[in-house]
Amino acid sequence: MPATRRSLLAAVSLLSAVGAPAVLAQGAYPDRPVRLILPFAAGGPTDTLGRVFAEALGKQMNARVLVENRTGAGSSIGADVVAKAPKDGYTLLFNNLSHSINPSLYRRMPFDTLGDFAPVSTLMEGPVVLLVRADSPFRSLRELIEAVRARPDHYDYGSAGNGSAAHVSQVQILSLTKTRMNHIVYRGVAPAMTDLISGTLTLVNDTSTTALGSIRGGMVRPLAITSAERVPFLPDLPTVRESGIPELADFRMSTWNMLLAPAGTPQPILGRLHDETARVLADPAFVTKLAELGNVPMPRTDQAGARSFLAAEVDRWRGVMQAAGVQPE
Repeated sequence: MPATRRSLLAAVSLLSAVGAPAVLAQGAYPDRPVRLILPFAAGGPTDTLGRVFAEALGKQMNARVLVENRTGAGSSIGADVVAKAPKDGYTLLFNNLSHSINPSLYRRMPFDTLGDFAPVSTLMEGPVVLLVRADSPFRSLRELIEAVRARPDHYDYGSAGNGSAAHVSQVQILSLTKTRMNHIVYRGVAPAMTDLISGTLTLVNDTSTTALGSIRGGMVRPLAITSAERVPFLPDLPTVRESGIPELADFRMSTWNMLLAPAGTPQPILGRLHDETARVLADPAFVTKLAELGNVPMPRTDQAGARSFLAAEVDRWRGVMQAAGVQPE
């Protein structure tokens, strides 16, 4: 047998032994567009941040990162797409804290929140702003809670869905103050904001990413922000801690975003994604863009740190939901 043919056969045998697709993927990744699944509706805070991140990651990796909205079930539908996608790094998930809350809200999940995903990196975080209509009689969170305490189940608040930052932030506030409001679920924050402005709702909690636009438009009034300290982009807005309500003296809450891949994705691909993401988060232009949206990069972690963070958040929110008496559906 000619030497060249023997060499070719040997190469084919080697590829078969180690897995040709994995070798090729690791050597050339990414050699085609990467699909980034956003599990919430277009125009919402996760969508806004996800698109900013997708553009920055694509430039950093010199690749096309295509955004795809797959909505429903508090992000579970989009997450399920990624959990069941090929383990090749070409289908990724950009999700928020709902990914850690859903196990406490749903008795049956189509995937294992921890076991079916490989966390690539934590990304960015931002506080939640409590909003009322611009002509609302409530001028502070304390006034609102006093009114709610006097008339339980009389007032309505809206959110972008069960497990959203808007929902769980208010669940905590109501649980700690032992008060009750009616939760009205919407398919996205935009229709909830429309009903707030029209007077149908009393309150909407919104992440800083999209709340800033509503505040600057003059149709809503912020009552408080969930950050530990006042923030530069709303310096005159008191924190929930500053509301004068003793039960909320230690209150702090932020929503976060994370990049995840299907479990079993080859480590060289995960490592490449992690390193490129770290470069994006360190880019001053990207950090400035986040600040405009009321967000900051999260402290940098390795992949193991991202997994530990997610596991801790699952445990944390399970405790919050149980304390609030929220029963899984």
